Amino acid sequence: MGYNEMESYHIPVLLEEVVCGLNLKDNNTFVDGTLGGAGHSSAILERFKNIKLIAFDRDIEAIEFSKKRLSKFENQVTINHTNYKNIPKVLDSLGCKVDAILLDLGVSSHQIDDESRGFSFRFDSALDMRMNTEDTLTADMVVNEYTEENLANVIYNYGEERLSRKIAKDIVNARPVKTTFQLKEIIEKCVSRFNKRLLSS
Repeated sequence: MGYNEMESYHIPVLLEEVVCGLNLKDNNTFVDGTLGGAGHSSAILERFKNIKLIAFDRDIEAIEFSKKRLSKFENQVTINHTNYKNIPKVLDSLGCKVDAILLDLGVSSHQIDDESRGFSFRFDSALDMRMNTEDTLTADMVVNEYTEENLANVIYNYGEERLSRKIAKDIVNARPVKTTFQLKEIIEKCVSRFNKRLLSS
């Protein structure tokens, strides 16, 4: 894998600001709780001597990519395939203290751009949306198996959508909903109807 491909996997947010803000020194140990494409971590490992990284990510694809990217630092890196909420448990098991912790929260550009992951309405994809592809719960299951009330709660609590109940009802009435384009169309029609009613009132 060439340098350009490595760099284009995911562009790290505020790279220089993050590296400076962590205030790391040679021989420190730091945690990257959302390793992703290892953009931040690779830059840190390049800049500091003998620094140790303990990394976490739920996405096995990101982990496999990052293992290759960080291969020359193999003896300095420990990667854990788990949620960052397990950081305290892992650190306890390793018996180590850390000097800094980094969490770059959110979906990565690579995950959004990967059509098979179902994170974007730009592609007509299966409803997946799993951060960890080994998890059993998919967006398809949420959309097609949740009760109308539970689905509305998900849309409202995680999407902060005021039309959550109307959207949930339309989704349930349209089941089975199997692709991102189908879901997008249902939501757009629901929002359009509501806006038309507002304009005519």
